[in-house]
Amino acid sequence: MPDPRDRIDDPEAPPSEEERAQADALRAALEDPSRSSEDAELARALSASWAPRDLTVEQHRAMVREALGKRGARIVRLSFRASALLALAASVALVLWNDRTPPGASATLPAVAVSRSTQELFQERFAPRGGETTRIDRIAMARAADLRDNEFARWGVR
Repeated sequence: MPDPRDRIDDPEAPPSEEERAQADALRAALEDPSRSSEDAELARALSASWAPRDLTVEQHRAMVREALGKRGARIVRLSFRASALLALAASVALVLWNDRTPPGASATLPAVAVSRSTQELFQERFAPRGGETTRIDRIAMARAADLRDNEFARWGVR
């Protein structure tokens, strides 16, 4: 199709017979989607991007059939079966290796360090200005040591 911008004559001139025939062919292709036309495909794509229409039920089924086919449906079924088996195996593992003590047995909890106050960390008075970083570092180190001791006690190391 020649580009109408390449015309040397007046752009306001009436359309030629060739242009009329091309416009009629495009109109017919847009009205009947079964007709193939490169320009009609472009016009349909632009129209669908601006105002998409819902698919009919048959179009949707055809797209799903095409996408899945026989192999796709088999893959979907196999993936569901595999995930169900994996979930079953995980639940059995949770039941078998549960860490609970049997009923009637007394569970001995390890002694853990309880840290509520920072008074034992500081014997001297605070300076009116400065030293905040040092105090915060001392508190953080003490709490980290408490956490480490609690973890070791929970693991039964000490």
